[in-house]
Amino acid sequence: MRPVHAGGEYLHGLRFSVRMGTAEGSRHDADKDNRLAGWCFCVLLAFAPPVWADESNERVLVADPYLELHTGPGRAYPIFDIAERGERVEILGRHTDWFKVRTARGKEGWVSRAQMEATLTEAGERKTFRDVLFDDYLARRMELGFAFGTLNHDPLLSAYAGYRVHENFVVELTIAQSAGDFSTTSLYYASLVSQPFPDSRWSPFFALGAGRFTNAPKSTLVSAIETKGGLANAAVGLRYYVTRQFFVQLQAKKHVALIDTNRTDDFTELSAGAAFFF
Repeated sequence: MRPVHAGGEYLHGLRFSVRMGTAEGSRHDADKDNRLAGWCFCVLLAFAPPVWADESNERVLVADPYLELHTGPGRAYPIFDIAERGERVEILGRHTDWFKVRTARGKEGWVSRAQMEATLTEAGERKTFRDVLFDDYLARRMELGFAFGTLNHDPLLSAYAGYRVHENFVVELTIAQSAGDFSTTSLYYASLVSQPFPDSRWSPFFALGAGRFTNAPKSTLVSAIETKGGLANAAVGLRYYVTRQFFVQLQAKKHVALIDTNRTDDFTELSAGAAFFF
C-alpha cells in the first residue's frame, strides 16, 4: 500500500505543480493582455479628437444687467432665458441684425444687435458689428413688401409676402385693391418670380401668377352686380438693393380676368414699392 500511497503523493504533487505552472502561465498571459490593452487605450487617447469648445468662435462679456435670449431671430420670438452680467457668451452665427449665441450654461438663443453691442470684448472694449451687407440680402429667405401704382389708371395698393425657394426663384402671395370711380377691384394671387441675375444689386425679374379677382360696383350704381372670376398675370420688373434690410422695385404687370367662357377682361398695372427681408 505504501508504494501506491507514495505514488499517489507523487502524482498529487505533479498535478499541483502542473496546476501552479498553468496558473502562473495564465497570469503571465493576462498581464500581457492587460499591457496590450493599456497600450491600445493610450493610442486611442493620443489620436482621439479633442472635445473642448471650438476656439474659433468669438466670445464676449455681458456688461448690461442681462442679455435676452429669444427662440428665433426676431422680437416676435419669445424670450426663454437670459445671460447675466459677467457671464461670457459665445457667438455662433448671425442672421441680419440678430446673433445666435451660447451661454456658459450651454443655452443657445438669439440676441438683438442692440444688446450685443453693449457687450465687451476680451480686451474690455465695447463690441461693434458691421452693418448688414449685400451678402445678407443674397442669403435672405422671407420678404414682406408693399407697392403703390395704377390699375387701368385707377389707384392701386398692394401687399405681398415672399419666400425664396431657390437662388433664382421666389414664391409670392399678393393681395391688391384698386378703387375706381365706379367700382372696386380686389386681386388675390400667387406668383413665381424668376431672377436671372440674383447676385446683382440691380436685379431684373419676371413673374407668372394665377388667382382670383372680384369687381364690386359702387352702391350708387343701379342694377350693377358684383363680378368674380379667375385671374392670370405676367410681370416684368427691376429690383434694387438699397441698404441694410431694404430693397425697392418697379414693375409692369398684365392681368387677365377670366369671367366666363365667353368673356375676359384685361388690366394693366404699373407700380413701385419697397420691401424688407429677414
